[in-house]
Amino acid sequence: MANEAAEYIREVWDSLVHGKTNKKKKDEALKDINDFLGGYADSKVPQKPTLPDAPVYSRWEYDAPDDQKLHADAQKELASYKAQGEKGIEKEIEALREKYGAQAEEAERSHEQAKQETTKSYASAKQSTNDDMLKRGLARSSIAANKQAALGQSEASALASLAADYSRQVGELSEKINGLQAKRQEALNDFDLSYAAKLSERVNELKKERDDKMSEVLKYNNTLTQKEYEAQVDKTMKESDLYGEALSQREKEDALKKTGSGDYGAIYAAVAERLRSINKNDARDIVLNNPNVRASLDAAYYYKLYDEFCR
Repeated sequence: MANEAAEYIREVWDSLVHGKTNKKKKDEALKDINDFLGGYADSKVPQKPTLPDAPVYSRWEYDAPDDQKLHADAQKELASYKAQGEKGIEKEIEALREKYGAQAEEAERSHEQAKQETTKSYASAKQSTNDDMLKRGLARSSIAANKQAALGQSEASALASLAADYSRQVGELSEKINGLQAKRQEALNDFDLSYAAKLSERVNELKKERDDKMSEVLKYNNTLTQKEYEAQVDKTMKESDLYGEALSQREKEDALKKTGSGDYGAIYAAVAERLRSINKNDARDIVLNNPNVRASLDAAYYYKLYDEFCR
């Protein structure tokens, strides 16, 4: 009894004198014991195998244009064709306008020349008739007058015929020139129909190219997704095979984490050794108040620890 009292007094004195030092030692010991008890069971469970991550492949990216964009692209592609077609029509109409204009000028020159030649010819004929009548002494006769009158009528008829022919030519050329605007518009309308058909055909070609590209990208990316999935499944199955297919992971872990009778002695020895490195009062507190110590030992070894540090 005296020895117990002396021991108690010694512990109280030690606690008062070395309070901070003892507390630090106690905290360190408590941490060491908790770490040991927490890792003891886990150290018996095999590390779950982890294989390298399954591969992840780079996908194709395709920003598919909408129908409006394709229509604009087709128009841009055919802009030169459209401009050249319209320019060709304008050039053709202008060439016809110049041709008809030149023909009108030529008809006018021909008409004036024919008039002059006709007038000159009849003037010569009239003069010859007058000279003949003078030689014959018939200048003032009715015969001379009748011949001059006949020549005048013939000249007038010839000039009228030339005028009618010229008028016909001018009318035909005027009609052609006046019809150029309608001809131009008709040609432009026909070209617009041709252009619209060509534009529609090109838009449909671009749509098909886009849809084919989308299908190709989708098919390729789906192939990569399938490969990634298969690789991930293969990885998971291999990891599962390595870890063990006979028992579930949780059952094996629980079974391995259970402490056996041989383990209690090892746990007791390790905990007791660490408790002996601090003062007995702090060791008693750990034994009595640390639930990890109690949960890690069976009744026999716990009371053995209790007998050493708590009595």
